[in-house]
Amino acid sequence: MTDGSLVLVFDDGYVEDHDQLRPVLRSHDAPATLAVVPDWIGDDDHLDPGQLGDLVDAGCEVLAHGRRHRYLQSHHLAADAAAGDERIVVEAGHVFPGESHGTLAGDEYELVGTGNTVRVTLTGTGAADGETVAVEISGELDESVAGDTAILRPAEPTLLDEIVGVREGFETLGYDPSTFVFPYDAADARAWRLAREEYDAVANAAVRSLPNPPGTEPTNFRRYYLETTHSRPPEIETYLDHIAASGGVGILAGHSAWDSVPPERVAFVIEAARERDVEVTTFDALADR
Repeated sequence: MTDGSLVLVFDDGYVEDHDQLRPVLRSHDAPATLAVVPDWIGDDDHLDPGQLGDLVDAGCEVLAHGRRHRYLQSHHLAADAAAGDERIVVEAGHVFPGESHGTLAGDEYELVGTGNTVRVTLTGTGAADGETVAVEISGELDESVAGDTAILRPAEPTLLDEIVGVREGFETLGYDPSTFVFPYDAADARAWRLAREEYDAVANAAVRSLPNPPGTEPTNFRRYYLETTHSRPPEIETYLDHIAASGGVGILAGHSAWDSVPPERVAFVIEAARERDVEVTTFDALADR
């Protein structure tokens, strides 16, 4: 009889999930879950369909990690926007000029100030200076917006495409995930509502170094990181001790391609869990209980 459960989540579908993670899982007869962006499958540095299939055959569960790995929280304006502006300045962070994730040209956004909301389309991003980024927009910005109170956030169609539209990509791959993982661990209340409506579980409704108590609603799960940059062995052991004592659910995440997730760290977590009779499992298995 086990005391509590632990789910391991590996983000982004890196090829290292197959080449480095799978041997550890196989040697320990343990499952893991893979947060996948379907559009990235087959790209350089990411799993191809066959490798993903090998992992599923080995007991891994596929999770939805967004259609295009968009950032689903607000960006704070860093300067006032005047009527007619085609470029606004936002605080740097999760805007990656020239890269196809985070914020994407062509997506619909809302510029929300005090008492007014304007629908705009992102047309591009300019150079970042380390603290701010210029975002190019098209739309009807017909009045000034105060930078110290305004935000730029994904509009409903963008949220829907990222959270619900991702299922189209999984249909092509032959999977139907029941759990969603927010890209960048980022979501506002609108994004969370959509994910709760569409999925049975949300792996990162919050990020805290605390396990989930028994009875936690699956769409309200919080996770933390097994990465060496976040947790040292005594911290992981304390985390697992609490799971064993409470019978709750722990969720520890990482990126297998990063130096902070060496195979020996994954092996340590699995072994430490089993020493405490904490079952290493998946979200689907949790739901079947």
